[in-house]
Amino acid sequence: MAKDDYFVIMYQLLKILYDKLKQGKSITDDEFNMLSDKLNETYWHYILINMANEGFISGVQSISTLNGEDIKTHNVKITPAGIEYLFSNSMMERVKNTLKDIKGIIPGI
Repeated sequence: MAKDDYFVIMYQLLKILYDKLKQGKSITDDEFNMLSDKLNETYWHYILINMANEGFISGVQSISTLNGEDIKTHNVKITPAGIEYLFSNSMMERVKNTLKDIKGIIPGI
């Protein structure tokens, strides 16, 4: 799976948000921006809106602007549904295993 694959990005965001929740912290702007660093904005917004619509994350809102649709984020958190999806979905398990394999081959990923 490519680093910009929908499910890879989804897994990484859910994992970070879950780890932050357990630490009693929120995701930083830098951490949030690192996930979207090499993605086009439309694709990143698509991922966030769909994750919010599916109930996996909160703090993401679609807004209408003069230029069309945009998003507003504030205090993005994983939801109980997101935690369940992270640990019980077979696609998330495959992504996790793929990322583990890649990290073994290419350190620093």
